[in-house]
Amino acid sequence: MSIVTAHHPLSASVSIAVLKMISHLQEPLSEMVPLEEADSRVLACDFESPFSLPPFRRAAMDGYAIRSAVALNACQEQPVQLQVSDEIRSGQSERSYDSAISQSSAIRIFTGAPVPKGYDTVIMQETVKQHKDSNAFPVIQIDRPYPHGQHIAEKGEDVPMGIQLLFRGTTIKAKEIAVLASFGQTEVAVYRKPTIAVIPIGDELTLPGHGLESGRIYDANSFMVGSRLRELGATVIRYAPVSDCMEKIEAAISSALDSADLVVTTGGVSVGDYDYVKVAAEHAGAEPLFTKVAMRPGTPTSGFQINSKLLVCLSGNPSACFTGLELLLRPVVLKMTGRSDYRSEWMEGRLTESIKKPSPYPRYARAFVYRAEKEWMVDLLGNDKSGNVAAFASANALVLIPPGGSGASIGQEVRWVNLSV
Repeated sequence: MSIVTAHHPLSASVSIAVLKMISHLQEPLSEMVPLEEADSRVLACDFESPFSLPPFRRAAMDGYAIRSAVALNACQEQPVQLQVSDEIRSGQSERSYDSAISQSSAIRIFTGAPVPKGYDTVIMQETVKQHKDSNAFPVIQIDRPYPHGQHIAEKGEDVPMGIQLLFRGTTIKAKEIAVLASFGQTEVAVYRKPTIAVIPIGDELTLPGHGLESGRIYDANSFMVGSRLRELGATVIRYAPVSDCMEKIEAAISSALDSADLVVTTGGVSVGDYDYVKVAAEHAGAEPLFTKVAMRPGTPTSGFQINSKLLVCLSGNPSACFTGLELLLRPVVLKMTGRSDYRSEWMEGRLTESIKKPSPYPRYARAFVYRAEKEWMVDLLGNDKSGNVAAFASANALVLIPPGGSGASIGQEVRWVNLSV
């Protein structure tokens, strides 16, 4: 039995730990899903326009289609009168008109209707006068010239045929659905959702809904982790709490690996007498990628490779679990879903108060960030102790406090990462 991880930890920075895990990921598989079920899924292939939009010349306004040449000299003193000879509504088939027909004719046309060949402008109905004669259609009076091409959407004006519109790795939202539906797509190729098993570990844990005995706490971490993983696009299998027993932990990890693409444990990862997760992982055949991360909280967070799968061991401390989830697990899971924008985006803001607590490692504090004029302001959360859960309910960011003995001062510029998906 090897227990090298307990005595000789493999240290890594946050960025190196993420890179190590991502380097072991396999390309996600793809599947076809109905368009209505593609919301929030990730596009598995580029999409090119199979035809032009609009697919024909169409009217952009309700009005009258004319030849602009007939109204070149129109004015209020000498208006031009045109006989309306036909009517075309939206949805009617495209018609071809002989360009040699009378120059004195106009066509009543409605928004979205095809504009016949030979007619090169559409006049808004509000700008013309009309009166009835003995014919079925009225006569319109034009008192000004109209430019060529007015209120006509030419074929391909919106999108020419063969243009790449959507890119592989894009999360499908309402606007992507609109594009796909506009081209008649009923199905779309998306990446398969990764299945992730979450295993809470600790003798003290009780499932919500059960009576709480003295000395025990409700398991909140696995529910938090599971919820966040679903937000990120994964399918989650959440295990009931596993006691601090090396054999039971090993069995749970091995079982989870049979049904999941990635396994996450919470708790039991530190160096206490009853923290068996790292040893149990090695018993299950895991090779350590890192067993210590240069960050506070969450230094004992660990990552392992088991064949082609990953095991990520988060701290049982609520704050450390949350931090490891956001900094280490989030980009890995987004990459597993096929997203191209899986990397965390760091921004800069200004502290509204000092933080005096020193740390030999980079410290990640929960914060609320807001915009004030031209810069981001960072409010550190009160009562943000590592074991507190309720303290980060209002957090929308993690802020990086540089390592060293001085902490950070009010007004200091710091980096922060958004906690939204």
